[in-house]
Amino acid sequence: MHKINLPLGTRAEFGDRAARKQLLVNELQKNLQKRSFMKVDTPLLEYQEVFANFDLKQMRTYQLLDKNNKTVVLRPDLTLPIARLLTTTNIKLPQKFYYVGDLFKIAKELSGRNNQMTQAGIELVGYSSLKAELECLLLINRISQKWLRNRVKIEISHACFADSLLASVTSNNELKNKIKHELYRKKIPEYQKAIKQFENTENYPFLQMWPRLFGEVKDITKMLEGIKLPSLARSSLQETIKVAKWVSKIPNQKVIIDLSTAPPQRYYTGITFKGFVDNIPEYLFSGGRYDQLLESFQAQPEPAVGMGIDIDLLTEIAEIKNEKEEKEYLFFEPSQIEYAAKLLLQNVNYELSLEDNLETAKEKARLEKVRLLKINKQGEIENVVENSSY
Repeated sequence: MHKINLPLGTRAEFGDRAARKQLLVNELQKNLQKRSFMKVDTPLLEYQEVFANFDLKQMRTYQLLDKNNKTVVLRPDLTLPIARLLTTTNIKLPQKFYYVGDLFKIAKELSGRNNQMTQAGIELVGYSSLKAELECLLLINRISQKWLRNRVKIEISHACFADSLLASVTSNNELKNKIKHELYRKKIPEYQKAIKQFENTENYPFLQMWPRLFGEVKDITKMLEGIKLPSLARSSLQETIKVAKWVSKIPNQKVIIDLSTAPPQRYYTGITFKGFVDNIPEYLFSGGRYDQLLESFQAQPEPAVGMGIDIDLLTEIAEIKNEKEEKEYLFFEPSQIEYAAKLLLQNVNYELSLEDNLETAKEKARLEKVRLLKINKQGEIENVVENSSY
């Protein structure tokens, strides 16, 4: 039989890495359940309409046809399916949700990314206060303290800032998109060419410094002293600075402002944030406010904030204490299954020895330095091999 490989970009998980990942997920879920988050699961497949307002080609999705010849999509995002769920059920709002699941995006060639990713996240729906954003940011801080030695740096932005600023610069949508494209890519020569025609306008001083508006709160506020901004852009900026100042008060939390970065998703409408660790280019956390998202599925919009956590990346970099419990092998004959069942219930450290004979079981126990017990004819346990650490 010839070897059959996995589809490109997918993965199989086993051994220590799979155990580490499951431990992280279990701990995270336990933490969220204690804080009254409701578990929600959505299917891997959704109808194409769930993502109708978004560029599926840009999202690089897997698309299939069902038996009715309708297009279904392997979910590339977990927030949109939850928005769809809320409009088809009678879940009372406001409500806090959490999820853990796989999503699928076809990675760009040579990017080093998998097409299959595991993501955990929270969605706070029906909450208009900035306290919802702070709930997300405090969760990032707790994870940073627990598993990452306080190494997470939070980047605060605002999804509306760029559009509200450029609306006062030009009405040419193609030019607006060009400026944003070069700004977000940090292609400064191309960006300078795109804004050159505005050098005699009052917005030009800001446009010139825009790519450099990345840093600590005090540095950004100093750079913007004396700079005039349109009212909507100024409002977005003030909210960004306010949230960043709040977050900077969290013990052991680094925070910066970035006014020249693209929102993590197109559906965000307010404060956005990302969390990075050290010099790793991919972000570990990302989220923000999306008050208009439910309007895509129903007439009535709802205020909402969501955040995703890259579980695969967290598994790679988290510092987890390896607390192995002492185990003991229990050798038994198949006819002694009744005794084995009772003993397994009495002691969670017992692990069945599945070797064919006692000599092989002894050899394995000695190699692994594990105590070996056997069930005698009376259904009682006897020591066969002592753990060398005893």
